[in-house]
Amino acid sequence: MAYLPEQAFNGRIAVRPYPSPTTCHGQAIQVQIPVCPVDRTLYQNHVAYQSNGPAAQIHAPGARPILQRPVSPVQISYPAQSNRSQPSKTPLSPIDDTAKTVNDGSASPAAFPEGYQLMLLSLAEDYIAAAHEQASTTASKRRNGDLQIYYKLIATGLGCLEAVLKHWRLQPRLEAVVRWRYATILHEETENVMEAEEALSKGITICDRHRLLDLKYNMQHLLARVMFTTNPRASLKFVDGIIKDVEAYQHTPWVYAYRFLRVSLCLELSTHQDTISALNQIRNISAWSMARGDMAILATASTFEALIHLRDSSSAESIEQAHRALAAARSSQLDPALGHLPQLSTLTHFADLCCSLQRFDPAQALTKMQAMQATLEERPQDSAWVEDGSFAIPLKHIGKPQQINSQSGLVRSRSDGSLVLMFAWMPREDIYSLGYLLSSAAINHRNSFDGQKAEQMLKDGMLMQDGTLEGGKLSESCSSAASRNTWRRVLQCYMQLYLAFTLCARSAWSSASDKLLQLKERISDLRVSVTQPLTLLIRYLEGIIHQGTGDLDAALFIFQSPMFSLPTSQPPPTPNLHLDLSILSTFSTILIINSQSHPQHHILDHLLTTLAPLCDSNPSRNILAAYNLVRATAHPNSTTGIMRTKQYLQYALQASKTVANNQIICITLTFMSWKFFRGVVGEQAEKSARACLNVANKTGDRLWMSVAEGTLAETLDVQGRGQEAEAVREEGRVIAEGLPAELMRGKINGTDGGV
Repeated sequence: MAYLPEQAFNGRIAVRPYPSPTTCHGQAIQVQIPVCPVDRTLYQNHVAYQSNGPAAQIHAPGARPILQRPVSPVQISYPAQSNRSQPSKTPLSPIDDTAKTVNDGSASPAAFPEGYQLMLLSLAEDYIAAAHEQASTTASKRRNGDLQIYYKLIATGLGCLEAVLKHWRLQPRLEAVVRWRYATILHEETENVMEAEEALSKGITICDRHRLLDLKYNMQHLLARVMFTTNPRASLKFVDGIIKDVEAYQHTPWVYAYRFLRVSLCLELSTHQDTISALNQIRNISAWSMARGDMAILATASTFEALIHLRDSSSAESIEQAHRALAAARSSQLDPALGHLPQLSTLTHFADLCCSLQRFDPAQALTKMQAMQATLEERPQDSAWVEDGSFAIPLKHIGKPQQINSQSGLVRSRSDGSLVLMFAWMPREDIYSLGYLLSSAAINHRNSFDGQKAEQMLKDGMLMQDGTLEGGKLSESCSSAASRNTWRRVLQCYMQLYLAFTLCARSAWSSASDKLLQLKERISDLRVSVTQPLTLLIRYLEGIIHQGTGDLDAALFIFQSPMFSLPTSQPPPTPNLHLDLSILSTFSTILIINSQSHPQHHILDHLLTTLAPLCDSNPSRNILAAYNLVRATAHPNSTTGIMRTKQYLQYALQASKTVANNQIICITLTFMSWKFFRGVVGEQAEKSARACLNVANKTGDRLWMSVAEGTLAETLDVQGRGQEAEAVREEGRVIAEGLPAELMRGKINGTDGGV
């Protein structure tokens, strides 16, 4: 029997009439063949844990709160299906050329053999199942021939279902199930919104007439999602009306189902007002579940709340609210009635780790990363991990009795009579890949002196995604498979991007340039529009590579482009990625035009003045440290304001130590040694130079390692230890080998001296 796809995606397909009918036992069935623009589909979980910030914050897809599963029946159980014959893999040929078509209305149901409608239903399930079994490969290979075969199978299955609904009077429950099934396929595979709404409306009327509550609520859930594709506000109003009804009737499982649906739809709109509405719905779910002892629902709602706070703000207050929500989720998860839910536990660890990354607390992030990895490695073969990423939240059902005996749908009954609420997330492989990305971010600051583990984690994550893109065994719709593959390719792009940034941090400019070229190739292969965060990060990476390799004109052109211009009006209440990258680009611009001989040196003071309010209020201690360092080095040869320069350097040193930013620590110490101990004879000058060298070795940055070696050599020269100084200077030359020629010629900052 057929597996029904259980995820609704944004992409839809247009339809056109197929000229030749498919026939079945002498009766022709008119079908429609959809035209599938696969490149229009998007993975529903895109952009998730999208948080805002430059480096430590992850802009990877897939990290927002999981969506309420739009589940329909896994299969339709028809009477006397066990003796049915298997359908032919080729279009069935007519037995009687004089047979009239079903669709022209000339043949009555009595003219067909007994049980003919059940055979059509079985054939519909088989055709749809055959299409869905090849969907993953079809979406991965993107061959037009495979797509045509896929949609011929889907169209034939839809034709069988439509023929049964038009020409037979079925039992009420069976007719409702068939209409539900028919509308689900229309919603997932076509753009026939009106036909889907019509089928669902008729099915809901049947359920009302015969009191089929479980089917009615499932179809209303699907109808709300169908309406959302064309009229989101009307859909939200429709859901609000249903919530009032189910609360009045005390149908507790459906109260949870529709309130979670309301949260998902609000998050799809992504406006501030809708985010507030989603938080209110979450709090209502928490209050309702706490009053009825549904601790599993309370834990789920609390985790959702934490993710919403992380998704829409990076302020200290929002992080604190996320921490409180996670504490409530953990206290609920201690309830033994909750059972073992690895998906919910993993999601909680993801949110907790993102909180530490948002707060720029490397020590705490390392601890939480280890806890997350322990959870993922605890039971890798646990039966709770399902291939399609679904998981069930147990319900402590208290309320008026209702007819829920379905093994499919949103609310399901188990063999022991207990009820569960179904949710959708990502398959285990995607969760593990996301874990690699978050783990790499947590230990990125240790990459240079910890065996380059951060780089290896990113490579392992990309390798795992390569395996999933080859085509899996998951039975789903082609649009779902295409959207999932798009999401995975976007995740690979982010991994490639962060790998390039990690290589830049240790001056591996050649490797970083190669990764940038590979990243652009991946982007061109996506066949979908790239989101703004990814576009901004790629452009900023280009500027960093140009600056690091000494091509200052190209770097300045990028950093001064309109996309990185600083806001002239009031900045947003909380920092975001665009603002942070604009600030970082301005830092690089100041460093490039710092030399008095540079033609744009006259705008330096104006840039510093513009940066002041943006950086002083920024919660990122990395940006605060860099800002104070830039202020201290803006006029390096000035003899005025010595105390102010020392104060800036002290602020930079304190902030960089808090976030373990060894690169800023190294640059700050090196500048301090050059500024205050240059030409000074004494033990303190040598200690300062050696401290610079020790920190530079931790960064793994060959440029600053060679600079630190040169600083120490100059200090030893002043003290009359020429032979020792020459040995140190030679070590610096060896380290500097392979650096870009422009750097070796000392053209940065407009000087003519060597490194």
